[in-house]
Amino acid sequence: MPTRTLIFPPIPQDTATAAGALFGTGNIYLRLGEHVNAIVSTLPQTGLDSTDKKSRATRCMYAMLTAFQFAEELPDRQAVEAFRNRVDLKYALHLPLNYPSFTPQALCETRRLFLTNPPSQEMFQALLDRLAAFGLLKESEAHPVETNRVLEAICTGSRLENIVEAMYQVLEALAAANPDWLRQVTLPLWYERYSRRTRIMCWPNSHGYWKAIALNIGMDMHYLLGKVQQSGLSAISELEEVQNLGRILEEHFIFSMDKPNYANRVQWRPACCASCSRAAGATEEVLWR
Repeated sequence: MPTRTLIFPPIPQDTATAAGALFGTGNIYLRLGEHVNAIVSTLPQTGLDSTDKKSRATRCMYAMLTAFQFAEELPDRQAVEAFRNRVDLKYALHLPLNYPSFTPQALCETRRLFLTNPPSQEMFQALLDRLAAFGLLKESEAHPVETNRVLEAICTGSRLENIVEAMYQVLEALAAANPDWLRQVTLPLWYERYSRRTRIMCWPNSHGYWKAIALNIGMDMHYLLGKVQQSGLSAISELEEVQNLGRILEEHFIFSMDKPNYANRVQWRPACCASCSRAAGATEEVLWR
């Protein structure tokens, strides 16, 4: 009888040695590494096929990474940092210690594939089911581990992370380019809200909490871009960070002049960003619902 080709190669010796020194046998990612090929061998194989140059192993690896993000409550940037530094995650995926890091863009593109490609979505749901049975993901009747729920949670956290980082970067760039002008337009709350010492929680554990944060940041972004435009100063309006802030605002928020209350003019795009909404070909009101 022919044997199924393994998706993941044997665990590299350097990773096995480091993991053995750092963790006990009860570590769930080490246990997962011992059984990962058995788990992925039962997945619908059509969901691992692709028309691009990514191999089945690469697609499966990114699917596993997405599940890890949900289990660890990690938005994209924090996930990249965790995968770069944590031996147990590399052990689970049979990666060497010096494996090149992933990028936030690659993680985002993986979720978009699961959103728009039915075979890939079927494969990912099957993987979630296997990992929940294995004990990595917690589920209940009220909160089953479903693809839509997983994707929305990760995307929301990553989007919050992106808008916070965009404000950090633009304020630092403006402070370097024209500190006097920035002092004149800065709102009092910004010194605390966008201090590198203050970490804004980006994982959406509480719907009301993260939505309030997102709307506040969206209004700050719109206000700041308006002040930049009013200044007429090309030295600040042409900054790369300012241009990026405008793109981020359009990607994650909807702005309407019809709203009589300024605070209601900036609205968070529900469920996903503009790019994913266009890719899915669905309206924002029903996407992922």
